[in-house]
Amino acid sequence: MAFGLQRRSFPVRLRGALAATAAVLALGLSGPARAGTVDFWTLFSGPDGAAIEKLVNEFNSTAGKETDVQVKLLIIPWNDFNTKLSVAMASRKAPALTVVNSDQVALYANQGTLEPFTDEELAAAGIRKDDYVPAAWNAGTFKDKQYGIPISIFPRSLYFNKALLEKAGLDPMKPPATKAELLDYAQKTTDKANGVYGLFFSPTGIGTVRNFYSVYWQYADSIYNDDMSDVSDGFKETATKVLNDFKTFMDAGVVPDKDVSQDVTKLFAQNKIGMAVMQITDLPVFQAAARDLGLQYGIAGFPQIGERPAVFALAHEFLIPRGTSEAARKDGLTFIKWLGAHGVDWAKTGKVSPQRSVIDSAEYKALPEQEIVTGAIDTARFPPPIVKQPAVDKAVQQVLEQFFARRIDVDEAVEELASGIGSAL
Repeated sequence: MAFGLQRRSFPVRLRGALAATAAVLALGLSGPARAGTVDFWTLFSGPDGAAIEKLVNEFNSTAGKETDVQVKLLIIPWNDFNTKLSVAMASRKAPALTVVNSDQVALYANQGTLEPFTDEELAAAGIRKDDYVPAAWNAGTFKDKQYGIPISIFPRSLYFNKALLEKAGLDPMKPPATKAELLDYAQKTTDKANGVYGLFFSPTGIGTVRNFYSVYWQYADSIYNDDMSDVSDGFKETATKVLNDFKTFMDAGVVPDKDVSQDVTKLFAQNKIGMAVMQITDLPVFQAAARDLGLQYGIAGFPQIGERPAVFALAHEFLIPRGTSEAARKDGLTFIKWLGAHGVDWAKTGKVSPQRSVIDSAEYKALPEQEIVTGAIDTARFPPPIVKQPAVDKAVQQVLEQFFARRIDVDEAVEELASGIGSAL
């Protein structure tokens, strides 16, 4: 299957301490922010980068002036971000505030490069745990300590081409919600003679992993055993079900014969893709295509392919590195609180808010796509906060890419998944 074009926010591997150190030094940074100035590093780029820059400028000109806090933003390309942040943390040249994907929190916390938030300082800043979606808040924990504060959630979602659905005699107001419906819609919108495929789901990249976890959790609670030292006793049985589900779509000929991940949104806009499993962060691309090219699209929650609703999700989490002064921590929390209160503006860039106070607001409910995806947020599942999770993801991705390329069959893939995950742990 080819389940979803990926947002370029997924962290990459470290590339070598010397090169990374030189890159950080070239930025001209000199250590933790002094009181009143908050150095803030972010991996947000493109529409996200423009949005966060606008919000930082707004804070600096309004609430920042009132509280004598100024945020100094540095946007670092996603493929360099974790390398530069890790080196900066190790050399005690880290910013006062940063943001990472939630699956990286445990890694940084375990390295001793973060200071956990205390209940007292969160209360003083007006940040309440009970205002956050529990799964997103818990994604920022490690060993029962809170290291991250979520700014947004991005679950897997289903985009569908209304024009192609209508052409196939399907109701574009009723997107598929089950495996049977998804297959039916995909078959009816596929026209291989004209290069039209009913469904895209990632055959390469991190999307393979996120789609696999989404369906796996629709069958079972955990990939791991109780002490997370290996796969669970039922892993092979469940993984077999998941891969056979994917194989159903592959064998039906409703997914592209080659990897079109880099062109999927263009093909979608050209009415060559009927449906695509991607994520809410891809929304600005579809909105632009609708505005500029007349694309008619809709968005829905991740279909229930297994036995119960579930969907993979990650959060963007604010972190404060170790060594940040008490005054700078307080200033950073002032900005975090302010940005949370402006969660509707941030959600407009293709995010689900993690805060109930934002989700329940009339302004947020007026965002149709976000409101639809938020409807499934209670079934969202986050990877467990373990240090080895990124290594596990890489092992799973390598096997799935072989499977989707049809180089290995279901049984071989299951064995390699179990072995690869066990080795990573």
